[in-house]
Amino acid sequence: MRVLQNTHTTHWILAFGVALAGFFVGNGVYKSVATRTVTVKGAAEMDVVADTAIWSIKFNRVGYDLAKVQVDIDNDIEKTRKFLTDNGFQETELQNLRVQVRDKYAGYTEAEKKVQENTDRVVIETGVMLRTNNVNLVDSASRKMGELVRQGVTVIEDYAGPIYSFNGLNTIKIKMIEEATKNATSAGEQFAKDADATLGKIKSANQGVFSITARDPIDAWSDNEKQSINKKVRVVSTITFYLK
Repeated sequence: MRVLQNTHTTHWILAFGVALAGFFVGNGVYKSVATRTVTVKGAAEMDVVADTAIWSIKFNRVGYDLAKVQVDIDNDIEKTRKFLTDNGFQETELQNLRVQVRDKYAGYTEAEKKVQENTDRVVIETGVMLRTNNVNLVDSASRKMGELVRQGVTVIEDYAGPIYSFNGLNTIKIKMIEEATKNATSAGEQFAKDADATLGKIKSANQGVFSITARDPIDAWSDNEKQSINKKVRVVSTITFYLK
């Protein structure tokens, strides 16, 4: 009797277990679908115009007599400042750069210096820096540098030209993030449709980093964003959605 009773009990437990397993399997399929996710990216771009320009015009003078070289460099400063004001800039937008003086024969003995007498021994470097919000005027003036050179100013280190920057990123951030999120949502909806599912709520989101590049690159080998007035701001948001 005890053996029959145990066998009956075992069959009952087994049947209950099978039914319970079926319940979990059924609900497990539902939960698996509910926790499926898709990760998509959405980009937003906006063309902007630089709002600040910084232009450092540097020049030098060389000679044997320090006092004479200093007079020449002072004249170059005056010519450069006049060149800028004649092109429409204000004196308050100009600032003289620090003066660097170099003796090419520093460390030479007196005898060695005697041999080099009356040669270009002293080098003075300085310049004028312009900071303004009138970026278009800077662009126009920078194309007239030949006028300054014809006045005898030895311009150096000007190959990069003015530096243009955009400082209004905070004013467009929210709008761009909204657009990026909208584009990511559209991509997620398309994916869900292709997967015969429905796009659910957002599980996680990564705003991404804003980047600023030149709108019209001059070449493919250099990053000329700082030399470009017209720029392109871009952000890519990464969003993970639940699928239903």
